[in-house]
Amino acid sequence: MSKKTTTTAVAITGASIPEVIEVLNKKLAELKHIEECVYKTNGTLDGFGDLKQELKIENLIRAFSSVRGRENAYNEAAKELGLNSYPVFTVNGGTAADWKQDILLRKAIIEQKETLDKLNDFKAKASKFVSEEQQQQMLLKEMSDFFAKK
Repeated sequence: MSKKTTTTAVAITGASIPEVIEVLNKKLAELKHIEECVYKTNGTLDGFGDLKQELKIENLIRAFSSVRGRENAYNEAAKELGLNSYPVFTVNGGTAADWKQDILLRKAIIEQKETLDKLNDFKAKASKFVSEEQQQQMLLKEMSDFFAKK
């Protein structure tokens, strides 16, 4: 168990429902930033379709393998042609580095989906036990935290 996971488990143990919901909200916010990251490419790679919709890690590996293979072949061909300087390799508008970043981002999104779904499920279940007075207190704290950051 990681230190963050242990810290979250301790924060929940013996906590009130509003405190548990606050911990869940913080964990959700930590994970959501990944999904809000911006892709460098349009996500569409010849032979692989839209990688932004891909659900299997092995297909992401295959896609990056294809990009790297093409980049290596391009660079070797330029050397064989005796070119000392030539344009950087791109495929579908992105460099190999751009595709790597996007594929790593998609991998992170796929890997965290199960965690996000579970946290949202916990939050929905916990919210059923929050009284109206507790909801008001949670809203006021949320607003206070918001304005404290501004």
